[in-house]
Amino acid sequence: MSLARTAIHSVWWSIIENGSLTAVSFVALIIFAKLLDPNDFGSYAVAVSVIEVAGIFTNMLFHDALVREPKASDAHFNAAFTVSLLVSAVVFGILLTIFPLLAALVGDPRIGDVGRVLGIGLLFEAPTSILNARLRKEFGFRILAIRTLIGRTAGAAIGILAALMGFGIWSLVIQSLLMTILGSATLVLLTEWRPRLTRKLRPLADVLNYSVGAVTSLATNFATKRAFIFFTGVFLGVEKVGFLNMAFRLVDTVWAISATAISQVMLPSMARLQHDRERLLRAYRIALTIGCALIYPIFVGIGCEAPELISVIFGTKWLPAAEPALWLSLIVLVQAPRLFMTSLLSAIGEIKSIRSVNLVVLAYMAMAIAATRLPGIDYALAVWSGSECLALTLLTLLVYRKCDLSSYAHLRMLAAPSIASGLMAIGINLTRQLLPGTQPSLSIVLLSVVGFLIYAGLSLILAKHSLVLAIELWRSQRQKPSGNP
Repeated sequence: MSLARTAIHSVWWSIIENGSLTAVSFVALIIFAKLLDPNDFGSYAVAVSVIEVAGIFTNMLFHDALVREPKASDAHFNAAFTVSLLVSAVVFGILLTIFPLLAALVGDPRIGDVGRVLGIGLLFEAPTSILNARLRKEFGFRILAIRTLIGRTAGAAIGILAALMGFGIWSLVIQSLLMTILGSATLVLLTEWRPRLTRKLRPLADVLNYSVGAVTSLATNFATKRAFIFFTGVFLGVEKVGFLNMAFRLVDTVWAISATAISQVMLPSMARLQHDRERLLRAYRIALTIGCALIYPIFVGIGCEAPELISVIFGTKWLPAAEPALWLSLIVLVQAPRLFMTSLLSAIGEIKSIRSVNLVVLAYMAMAIAATRLPGIDYALAVWSGSECLALTLLTLLVYRKCDLSSYAHLRMLAAPSIASGLMAIGINLTRQLLPGTQPSLSIVLLSVVGFLIYAGLSLILAKHSLVLAIELWRSQRQKPSGNP
């Protein structure tokens, strides 16, 4: 099977994996939103922000390096498995020590207990992360999709039952832990290959340089968002974090289906093209052009219809999350190109450059938070928007330096979907003015139809190039024999 066919096949399985994860998570989120208070979500989000940064060092230490390394063998995977286990034990011990201090800083003692219990999940995720990397390298997305579906469904069901029984914030903890444990068990049962403990760690020298750069880059990237969540809790309180977290969840739900699926497949696909610069850049242009043309209208629509969506899905008590949801949805216009730029730079081995960008953005975030002390949610969202724009600017300069793709070339690729999305947003808001007193559910339908018609019509006029690329790609895969390289 050709690389293109394999990648497209894997995209579908990755979409199924992320789609099932997102669907189950979103249904569970709706139920939890009805049963729990914003304070519960806020406290949980602050604790999770720390756990997720810690998880980078346990779950992703060798993941991307193993996926990218063309000569990765069982010896590499076994050595990575052994080190990951040791690192997870050390990180768990650190979390037990620091969480009471973090809880005191935020002013919510529940955060300390919740965080220490959530840390147990890292002890299960670390060993199975090596299996995860092997399957992704071999495009084994079918098994990963089954793992996700089983773990997520069972964990969500039991977590919801706990919420109905009055466990409050602990129902969220139960859901998270069971999803991790059951998902890991499913992955082990469905995978024939098993990693083994070993004393032979020398093979890691082949991937250590990339691993250190990759994990540092991921950690700084994750730390930016998680520090933002954590310090929003410190300065604005856990209730505001609860609303902000709900806005993130609304946007991230769709992002997980579209962008995450694309990202997970792009790294191994582009890694196979890393020595053929012409094909690599062509694949990048096609992916960026088509990807953003599909992603932009979805998120602009979510942002414009956030008040109606939140009212219908989560209930009116969550309406303060509508303004953050609008901001976060529009920021996707900046985030989406970054997704493709990061995959391109990773494929050509520029992980240190990505890490440098993330460190600069993290430094900006720290200085902005320290300077403003986040006196309100608008300040917090402005700080977050600034970090995203800074990251895009720096990555665009990097792509120009390393791949000779100018800012003007990117602007040409993104101009049509950006203009069409902006006019779509104007059309949606003007239509809302004509629908006073309309039921929120009916407004969602009408506004979505108007937005779709505007964007589709403008795309036919402004984005003919994107449509031609998509048609050519589809025809080439239908006509190419499966045995061709």
